[in-house]
Amino acid sequence: MPELAVMLSTPTPEDLDDQAIDWQTLLHSGTATARQRLDYQRWQQLSPAHKNAAQEAEALWADIGLTASAEQHRARPRRRAYRWASGLAAGLVLAVLGYGATDYVPSWSDTHHTGVGQRQQWLLSDGTRVTLNSATALSVDFTGTQRSVTLRKGEALFELADDPSRPFVVQAGQDRVAAKNGVFSVRRDAGQTRILVASGAAQVQHQAQTLELQPNQQALYQAGQAVAERQQVDANALTAWQRGKLIFNRKPLQEVLAELERYQYGRIVLPDATLGAMQISGVFDLNDPQNLLHTLEQRYGLNITYLPFVAWVH
Repeated sequence: MPELAVMLSTPTPEDLDDQAIDWQTLLHSGTATARQRLDYQRWQQLSPAHKNAAQEAEALWADIGLTASAEQHRARPRRRAYRWASGLAAGLVLAVLGYGATDYVPSWSDTHHTGVGQRQQWLLSDGTRVTLNSATALSVDFTGTQRSVTLRKGEALFELADDPSRPFVVQAGQDRVAAKNGVFSVRRDAGQTRILVASGAAQVQHQAQTLELQPNQQALYQAGQAVAERQQVDANALTAWQRGKLIFNRKPLQEVLAELERYQYGRIVLPDATLGAMQISGVFDLNDPQNLLHTLEQRYGLNITYLPFVAWVH
């Protein structure tokens, strides 16, 4: 629980970020007691770093439900059922047909894999820690000269053990990532591949292009795209899934729903492009995947119709 905030060792910035977000979740749950609110005030005063983490979490939480697009959506009258029901049948058929067609069935060559909504950690033989996100599969092939991993689907975070004599290589389709130390993640979806460096450095090869990525940089390759630019990002936020959280800061609803869909069975259908552009900010708990959509529904006044294998957002 957040009120148990006494630390036996110096917390990392990531620890403080997580604790601050947990405090905000508790304080906005409607069940926080006066004692817990007092404990939060004391927690903030433990150090300047605690205070800074609290301010950042409060600022992030203040964005939830307060964006201009959210207010406009709340102000709009509810559409009559027939306005969206006419497209429901067609969308349902397409969604159900699509469901299962892209699901990955692990093969005998996959050393490690996770199901939808699962996250797992493994310690490889060299000491490297690998964290697999939802619906991920990879194979491991270590030799005396090279540590090689093939990411077949999904997303994996690699915390490399130091082994200067053997580079660590991740193959993700046409993309090859090589590093000797540090922490990086590779995500492989149907239409794109993303390589993100949290610490250390990594070299990315894609067709004729080679990129050197430093901390808080990523390379994003779209299907059929020959080159990508380095992008500055917040690696801590983008890898929050390993800590059981998804963090969004003014992201379009359509993009948020696509991300939430990775963690549950079925499809999330949003036919309204205007609604899909609404900006969303907030923190979602991956340890409660069934409540991800309900959180959006409650905080943004959305209507969601739940059907077998389909959630229809309108």
